[in-house]
Amino acid sequence: MQRVTNCVIQYEGRILLLKKPRRGWWYPPGGKMKHEELLPEAAEREVYEETGLTVRKPELRGILTHLVLDEETYLEKRTMFLFEAHSFNGTVRQKSPEGELAWISADELNTLEMDEADRTVIKSMLENEGMLYGTFIYDNHRSLQSYKLEINGRRIQQGYDGGR
Repeated sequence: MQRVTNCVIQYEGRILLLKKPRRGWWYPPGGKMKHEELLPEAAEREVYEETGLTVRKPELRGILTHLVLDEETYLEKRTMFLFEAHSFNGTVRQKSPEGELAWISADELNTLEMDEADRTVIKSMLENEGMLYGTFIYDNHRSLQSYKLEINGRRIQQGYDGGR
């Protein structure tokens, strides 16, 4: 199982997202963990590498499982640890090695090209306090098929409504 950290960085009512060129989708900064890293270390390293910012005290806000299925066979299994940060040092890079960086308002999330799981999780995180837990299932074309999402032991969303 692959382990990944992402970090939603908030500043003045906006969040920092990264548009990766491979799909043209927007994502929170983050990436694969190194084997020996602690969760916060991985989140801090990935944010710095992609944005130039040093986040201070990132808070773990979500543990999410992403499964890619081809009929009954798992093609991919990924656990994502989602962090949130409200304070940082530094200046956002003019050009990231991973793609285009932009500060986005929460209202703009509905219009961005992005993974529906990321959109759902970010919106849920911004609207709720506490820890998010989720499982997201994709088909072999990497299209979201279904999901379950809860916060503080309370189911907040389930299913899939086709997005926006």
